[in-house]
Order: sequence, then C-alpha cells, then structure tokens
Amino acid sequence: MKSNLKIVKGDGEVVKVNENLYEILKKLPAPLEKMQLTTDQKYWYKYFGEQLIDSQKLTKPDLLHLHTLATSVDYYIQAEKEIRKKGFHGGLIQTFKGGATNVSGYVTIREKMIKDIDRLSKHFGFSFSDRSKLKEQKANDSAQVSLFDEFLKAKHG
Repeated sequence: MKSNLKIVKGDGEVVKVNENLYEILKKLPAPLEKMQLTTDQKYWYKYFGEQLIDSQKLTKPDLLHLHTLATSVDYYIQAEKEIRKKGFHGGLIQTFKGGATNVSGYVTIREKMIKDIDRLSKHFGFSFSDRSKLKEQKANDSAQVSLFDEFLKAKHG
C-alpha cells in the first residue's frame, strides 16, 4: 500500500510530502558545504551527529539543528578561551575610559550560546532531564499508535 501524504498550505495549494525526509538516517552525512563549518565546528557536528545516529532517531530535518549545535558549542568554547585569557577585566568585565563597567561581550556571547545549546539539547534529548520528558512508547502498550511508525508502514506497504 503506497502512502499518499500531502500538505495543504494556507492558500489551499496541495503539495506532496517528500517521503524520504523523515526516514531515520543510518549514516551521518557530511556537513553541508553551504553552512561553511570550521574545522572545530565539523568536529562537534561529527561528535554529536554520531551520538544521534547511534540513537536511531536522527532524520534529515534534524541536520540543520545539528549544524547549529556544532556552531554554538564552538562559539561557546571560543568565548570561554577569551574570558580566561583576558581575566576579570576585559574577559568578564569591560571597563570604559570614564570608569564605567559592564559585562563584556565575551560573557554576553557565552550566555547566548549556552541558551542556544540548552535549546538544542532539549530538541535532541541530550540531558537526563530532557530524556525524562521524552515519552517513549512502551512495547506492551498495543493501544498506543505511533504516527511515525504508521507513516513508515504505509510508505513501505
């Protein structure tokens, strides 16, 4: 039985669903060239990507989030290095000519990257807390239907 999945847009246009989009990836694809990841960011892409491949839950739409995670982790590490190198003044605290002080830009970018990493961690279920919020279907719960499993059954007939 071939599935006939379609998306109806707000203007009424009917578009066929790319059936391969949500298939579980068995192998981590190389990072997209257009994302222009640095060597360090490619390391994090591979590091987290391999964990996700092992979880057997990574799909093509997740790859954009994986690229973002790799970039965010790299920027976080770079900010930490600058904070340590510059110390309290310049690294943590920026001091202006008039004597006024403020949190440095390194701290600001570090905080933004931590928020981004936390958001992506929740998306992928990386922490214990995140995993406990993700409800797994119980094997003996035959009354519960997995829409994703039903989609794959319909697709592969």
